[in-house]
Amino acid sequence: MKNAFIDIARTGKNNGWLYGAGFLIVMIGGILFSYPTVLVTDHRTQQPTVPSYLYMAIAILQFIGMIIGLWVAMKFLHERPFKTLITPFETINWKRIAQSAGLWFAITAVVELLFYGLFPEMYRFTLKIEEFLPALIVGLLLIPVQSTAEELLCRGYLLQGIGSRNIWAGIIITAVLFGLAHGYNPEIQKIGFAIAMIYFIGVGLFFALLAVFDKKLELPIGIHAANNVYSFLIVSYPDSVLPSPSIFMISELNFPMMITGWLITTIIYVFLANKIFNLRPVIQDSDI
Repeated sequence: MKNAFIDIARTGKNNGWLYGAGFLIVMIGGILFSYPTVLVTDHRTQQPTVPSYLYMAIAILQFIGMIIGLWVAMKFLHERPFKTLITPFETINWKRIAQSAGLWFAITAVVELLFYGLFPEMYRFTLKIEEFLPALIVGLLLIPVQSTAEELLCRGYLLQGIGSRNIWAGIIITAVLFGLAHGYNPEIQKIGFAIAMIYFIGVGLFFALLAVFDKKLELPIGIHAANNVYSFLIVSYPDSVLPSPSIFMISELNFPMMITGWLITTIIYVFLANKIFNLRPVIQDSDI
């Protein structure tokens, strides 16, 4: 089963053990750059000791470390261009990434308005402008770095590495790993591990399939960034892994409703993306 996005891994050194070494380098980079977060966290309560927007900015340093680790692995272990984690083509289409983010953000807002109309008692207006403005800067500039790091590692590095041996194994394994990586999120303890994994593994599966069928990582990068920015700035929930002074706060995390909203958003996105990004011909011509 040939696929340009997956097969690009074979243009460099593609030995299996190199991916183990590369993954270790990425984790070391993330750990080293996460040390400042420890300094601004209360070890008894595990709560930030600085404003949430500043805490988020410091916490995102670990993802910068991961990206640096990926760059080192690509250059010195695999000896292929870093951009091949995103596209097998000559250039990255940044406009396409931005359009994907804008589309997902808009659909999410519309679906959220639907839920607000059905369950207005679940939403609280929590905007504090003096806290929101610095959070806005952090959210727009740094959260895309965090989400892109996750995409580069899961749907770029690991999906290409595993998928170049068996494409469906790459899709499934990276989706499961993506779900398990979120297993330590603080909200998991309240909603239950099993139902949380349905959501996170489902998200990982959708991103992996989208990258494979589109033969680029541009659309998942845009979606992931928009989703996290929305959760950070617009509507947050108690015990969120992204603590923020958002405009609205949901009084209680309802994961079945969250999964339903995500499914509706995904279906609408795919329908519109077929028209906006010309996905349909790509999928029809796919040799998977």
